[in-house]
Amino acid sequence: MRKFRVYYDKDKEEIWLNQMCSKGWGMTRFFMGVYTFEPCIPDEYTYQVDLPDLWGTSTNDKDRKKREYIEFIEETGAEYVCTWGFYMIFRKKKEKGDFKLYTDPESQIKLYQRFRKLFFAVLLLELAVSIFDTVNFVYTISLPWHPSIYMMIIVELICIGIMYAIVGKLIAVIVQLTGKIQELK
Repeated sequence: MRKFRVYYDKDKEEIWLNQMCSKGWGMTRFFMGVYTFEPCIPDEYTYQVDLPDLWGTSTNDKDRKKREYIEFIEETGAEYVCTWGFYMIFRKKKEKGDFKLYTDPESQIKLYQRFRKLFFAVLLLELAVSIFDTVNFVYTISLPWHPSIYMMIIVELICIGIMYAIVGKLIAVIVQLTGKIQELK
């Protein structure tokens, strides 16, 4: 079974993955918002979403650190499910004990700071594209009127609206993550 979801909150994503597992659906793959599930024993696994600190390293060094990190987590009895971008998803059979990747406030703060840093980078990129598209829109409406421009204006307005909605959502996520970090301090 496949389900499409977009999560900006790793805690909500974990809750949903664990709810799906409690219904007998274990997540096995993820790509661009599409989660793939296979039947499992209800409540067989506990899922954890991670954003390990692998930034700022060369590709070869990053791959080595990623393998070492996966091996480290697997030594706890958990299993690596998948990676998408910077995200990693792990699961552990409940019969093997509790599964929580970050248990102390300091490590949780660092995790939420990494998520905030990632969303801030995405925000800057999205904002740059939004500003570029806004400038393009202003140029488009300054052109001499022609029936074909009417359709371009509508498409541009829709795109601009979507992009600024994404910018707003990213700002809200960054504020939410900042709040979580402050709660843990």
